[in-house]
Amino acid sequence: MNPRVLSFVVAAVAYGITLTIAAILLDRMHVPFWTAIIAWALFTLSITLIRPALTKALSKRVHSATWVIGLLTVFLSLLVTTVLTPMRISGFGTWVLATVIVWLGTIVYDMVDDRLVAAARPHADRLQSEIDERFDRDRDDDATPGAIPGTGVPGVPGAPGIPPIDPTGLEPGSAGRP
Repeated sequence: MNPRVLSFVVAAVAYGITLTIAAILLDRMHVPFWTAIIAWALFTLSITLIRPALTKALSKRVHSATWVIGLLTVFLSLLVTTVLTPMRISGFGTWVLATVIVWLGTIVYDMVDDRLVAAARPHADRLQSEIDERFDRDRDDDATPGAIPGTGVPGVPGAPGIPPIDPTGLEPGSAGRP
């Protein structure tokens, strides 16, 4: 599996757990069950895009206070997620607490990120190979002439990947002799 995709999936699960913990602890934070995965993915995507931009923009002004960038990144990601999904956070105090709880979760995740991805890699690779075996489109062991490659199913002559049928029935190079 692509390492970036695997890293994104592991991050989405970790951030999803963090958002769920915050929603459980805070009465005025609500993540509807039926849209939780969308909220987790959007939060992960927004934090992935916002963090580098903020780091670049504020790194000259905030030398040793990287925690400021972290808190601001989490706050903006929560804001994006609440605007674009049914996730709701009500009240100033809830916004502050949600930001701090999720920020603490991101700190924990950042400490174990590489180990989580390394632990998930063998499982993801095994799953990917099982999927490849079931849907292997490159197998030609059962192919028949004029079949759709890898399926053995007759195709439309002349379609991409299917040899055209010569209506004259002549072999190439036979110079008009049947």
